[in-house]
Amino acid sequence: MANKQVVFTDRIVGISIQNGLVRLDLAVVAGRAKGKDGKPAVKMDITHQVVLPVDGFLAGFNVQQKLVKELATRQQKKNGTKAPAETPAAG
Repeated sequence: MANKQVVFTDRIVGISIQNGLVRLDLAVVAGRAKGKDGKPAVKMDITHQVVLPVDGFLAGFNVQQKLVKELATRQQKKNGTKAPAETPAAG
């Protein structure tokens, strides 16, 4: 079994497709800055890039959609409201 490496990220700040591979740029909060409009903004530093084939990206996207549905259902039960309408899956 391969060694597992855990990487923390605050958010995905970039995504691109190059030569059939999806590249996700992961970043962490690195302090405060001024935005292009002069208003306060958060400075993000890219720390890692995840590279995977398109089919692997789509499979991961489907897993994320299932998690979002589960979270919506939990919120619905907590609030006693209807879950948001479903969106069609990609792929």
